[in-house]
Amino acid sequence: MAGWGSAFAAAFKIVLMSIVWAVIGIVLIAIGLSMAGAALPGLPSHAPSHTAGTGSAVLGVIIAVIGYGLLLLGTLASFLKYSAEYYARELQRETAYRQAGPQYPYRP
Repeated sequence: MAGWGSAFAAAFKIVLMSIVWAVIGIVLIAIGLSMAGAALPGLPSHAPSHTAGTGSAVLGVIIAVIGYGLLLLGTLASFLKYSAEYYARELQRETAYRQAGPQYPYRP
């Protein structure tokens, strides 16, 4: 039977890696929106006074979409990776326990 400690350890790994992916995704989204010419609150605007060029705007939107995709897929991949490792470890532990089985004395 799975223990609470190992379950919380797996959940902690999932949350920690999800935060890492969220930071990476948000940074890419911010860079992309900044390149597209959107003014982000709290950040200095490096865009010229006129709107950004079409190429820069398209590239910025593409980078923002990539950042959003990394945020979502990274979080999902973290969940799948660490939960699969957790399930495999628990299954291996349960299988080893069942294979050992009860030790009965030998009776000819």
